[in-house]
Amino acid sequence: MTDLTRPDQATGQPAPIKLLIVDDHPIVRRSLISLLTAYGPAFQVVAQAHNAEEALVQAELTSPDVVLTDLQMKPTSGIELITRLSQRQPGIRFVVFTASTQEEHMLQAFDAGAGGYVVKESEEGEIVKAIEAVMSGATHYPAGLRRALDRRRSQPALTARETEVLALIARGLTSKEIARELGIDFRTVDTHRANIRQRFGLDSSAALLRFALKSGAPE
Repeated sequence: MTDLTRPDQATGQPAPIKLLIVDDHPIVRRSLISLLTAYGPAFQVVAQAHNAEEALVQAELTSPDVVLTDLQMKPTSGIELITRLSQRQPGIRFVVFTASTQEEHMLQAFDAGAGGYVVKESEEGEIVKAIEAVMSGATHYPAGLRRALDRRRSQPALTARETEVLALIARGLTSKEIARELGIDFRTVDTHRANIRQRFGLDSSAALLRFALKSGAPE
């Protein structure tokens, strides 16, 4: 294992990596605390939180080096937590620990600023590797994310009509409502929706809506 300890400015002694663990399942939080504590003085779990709102408070109180967070939490997702906390405390690094292996979720985490992404079916050492990576300024993601990023970079930009459709999707309009707005057949709108979903690897209408909202397409 890489030595993650750093000199404490006051004492000159090695300082542990301060961790905030965020997950809405108590058993997951306890398991992570037990796992990381077992790795010795390199890690110090300074706080835990059961949702994003509590995590924002705990981060303010404890100033963690790394936030280890789930993605699918209510009422605020892990992605939103990363976005908001990055703005408040830019020095914090983020590792996502989630059951989701969907490329869409990995891309969202990457775009939000997470340096690591570990799925819950991974070997326990993957969490440590991810923390090592983000603390050194690197990233730790499944190999599939690199392929997804390469595909996204190689994809052509949206057409003018697709951009219009995406903006109206972001406003919550149905295909028929979009068709009326643009003066085209609703089946044409469905075709545009399908093309956008295929191009960006969006596996559902809900994913398309999230993509539309995130894209900031002009109305």
